[in-house]
Amino acid sequence: MEEHPELMPLLTVSGGAMRGLSFRVGRDPLVIGRAPSAHIVLADPHLSRRHATVQLTPEGAWLTDLGSTNGTWLNDQRISGSVPLSDGDVVRLGRTDLRYFDPGVARTDPVGMSFDLPAPSHRPTVPLPRPSAPRVPVPREGRSLSVDAHS
Repeated sequence: MEEHPELMPLLTVSGGAMRGLSFRVGRDPLVIGRAPSAHIVLADPHLSRRHATVQLTPEGAWLTDLGSTNGTWLNDQRISGSVPLSDGDVVRLGRTDLRYFDPGVARTDPVGMSFDLPAPSHRPTVPLPRPSAPRVPVPREGRSLSVDAHS
């Protein structure tokens, strides 16, 4: 999967000062926090210097709280220790929300839109207008057409 980064899971900042940034989740643990040494440095004063980690394992992606002061929240539930992540999960660290997107099992897109809507049985179509021939002036019998050429 490392050779195909587009297939690697993403953590996308969906709320907070850094909204829109995305980070690939790989086999090495990603430390999230305020410390300059963190892999993902978030500008949020409510984060601990080393707040949490996210790591991809053979069993799936895991979120681990590193004993943060304000806690790590998964889908509005405070966690302790390590918990598995699923596609579409929302992780809250301080005042920052991150959405987990796993393209391997995606039921959401990277910004969280759900794909659970039923597919329509048919697609309505609108007929396109027929192209019309361009109007070109045609000289009438006994008349000539003059064209000015400017150089």
